[in-house]
Amino acid sequence: MIRVLLVDDSPSARHVLEQRLSERGYEVTSAADGVAAAELALSQPPDFVVTDLWMPGVSGVQLCRLLRAEPRTAHVPIILITGESQRRSRFWARTAGAADYVAKNDPARLFDTLERLAAEFPANPPEVAYAASRTPVQHRIFQRLDAALFESVVAGEVRALAHAEGEADSVFRGLAKFASEVAAYRWLAVQFRAPSRLFVHSDPSECVAAEAEARAALNVGPEVEAVRVTDDRAGTGRPTPPLVAEVRGGGRGIGAVALGPSPRGASSEDRQLVSIFAAELGGPLRIVALVEQARHLAMSDPLTGLLNRRAGMDVLLRSFASFERHGHPLAIMLLDIDHFKRVNDTHGHESGDAVLSGVADVLRAMARRTDFVVRWGGEEFVVVLGNTGLPAAAIPAERLRKALMEHQFHLPDGGDLQITGSIGIAAALKGERIDALIARADQAMYLAKSRGRNRCVIHEANAVVPPLAAVSPSTPAKDAAV
Repeated sequence: MIRVLLVDDSPSARHVLEQRLSERGYEVTSAADGVAAAELALSQPPDFVVTDLWMPGVSGVQLCRLLRAEPRTAHVPIILITGESQRRSRFWARTAGAADYVAKNDPARLFDTLERLAAEFPANPPEVAYAASRTPVQHRIFQRLDAALFESVVAGEVRALAHAEGEADSVFRGLAKFASEVAAYRWLAVQFRAPSRLFVHSDPSECVAAEAEARAALNVGPEVEAVRVTDDRAGTGRPTPPLVAEVRGGGRGIGAVALGPSPRGASSEDRQLVSIFAAELGGPLRIVALVEQARHLAMSDPLTGLLNRRAGMDVLLRSFASFERHGHPLAIMLLDIDHFKRVNDTHGHESGDAVLSGVADVLRAMARRTDFVVRWGGEEFVVVLGNTGLPAAAIPAERLRKALMEHQFHLPDGGDLQITGSIGIAAALKGERIDALIARADQAMYLAKSRGRNRCVIHEANAVVPPLAAVSPSTPAKDAAV
């Protein structure tokens, strides 16, 4: 016989429902309030609990939360009933973990719901030993409510990180600031998978060890950039096993969060915190990924994937500011593909696009980590050479010229093509404007064209008629002035 615990503070309503349930073959135990019902349910779990939603003292929602949280009654389906069919009541029933919500004036639906749930839930759930608690039921409910309130506040704080202008750094710093206020830990780490980055918060004295532990915990290799955030809000001490949880968004894993507990080890509060972080970080991480994607599209040339001209100018502005402020040398190469119009006219524009994409691949492969490669427009490309002056800039330029000349470009029709390029080189001068630097590189490139193409030319000074030096296709020897 199916056992039902019926809870209602109204004697008449309780009597009517108890009678109707008994007539249908249910074994009914009744309680007049939530406290008595909780004690009955925990001491001898029923098959179902049918409880009024709103009752004095302990409401049906509070009773539902308590029984859901207790291992002994976590499996018991709970049906909340009320005299009013309000959307808010239905919402409370769902969020409290009730199996269903039924209006008191619809007993037929209550019986149908009991039959349906009886078929869905196991007839013989696993037995959980009962351990009587000295903590009164009402206090335990208050504890559950406090825990739910804490979880809600933490979740709200994490969700609010989504408004950090889509910056991964701002999201993590905000998370670290909040986490350090509610938990003691040695380090906190978040892995962003798109783009792939690792952020680690730790004490300054343990930043190297913390990063190593975070990489191991999250299985992040050395090729992934790590951003360290250090301050005295994080603790120190011996390592303890970390807590790790995947962050999901849009139905897939988009990152992970890990916490290196304090030397005492992970507490239940630490586990709860990491679980909430993992559940709520999906929104902020997705926004970061979307903002990064939008910025990448806005800054990228759609054909080659290189920086576009606008993004290239931003890079030049930053590099030029570093040159002016700190004296870091700066040079640029301006490459123009020789006879590119002939490629389009002879082989078609699809082949021209294939050549442009192939040139971009060569440039990416040849560029150093400190270089920026830009599609300047049409068949022109600019390479910004950080911390490089003259004549050192001639070395990567000549390597690039040779790599282009030796590369086989595969065309859509199955054929192959070889091309050459003319490269102009110029280095930044004190007091010079960026447009003047670009103009000098452009002049050098046109001089390379006029001297037969497939060569590198260096613009060396800012005289009225600038002396230019040329690097021939065979040797990087200097030529005489124009």
